[in-house]
Amino acid sequence: MYVIFAEVKPANGSRHQKDGHIGAVVTCYINYQDIDGAYALAKYYIEEEEWEVIEFEEEYYHLDNLEDVEDEYHQYYQEALEGGYSIIFNVYDWNEGYFE
Repeated sequence: MYVIFAEVKPANGSRHQKDGHIGAVVTCYINYQDIDGAYALAKYYIEEEEWEVIEFEEEYYHLDNLEDVEDEYHQYYQEALEGGYSIIFNVYDWNEGYFE
């Protein structure tokens, strides 16, 4: 299993764009045998949720078993084992207060 990170933006006309979201940082748990396939699947699943990948981070993690995962992330590992993937979107909105 791999953990892959990406920066994404809402797809044009998506519900995320309509809700005022400007982007998200995504953590993808992908249960696949090789990293190239895991990246392709992560991109597919992200696009299925109406987001566009801006870029994938170069760093990724390979997980061999549950002991490789911090306790607070066990549920995502288990979900990926059972369903093939788990994706966490940390969504952010435009807020001028960030820059004041």
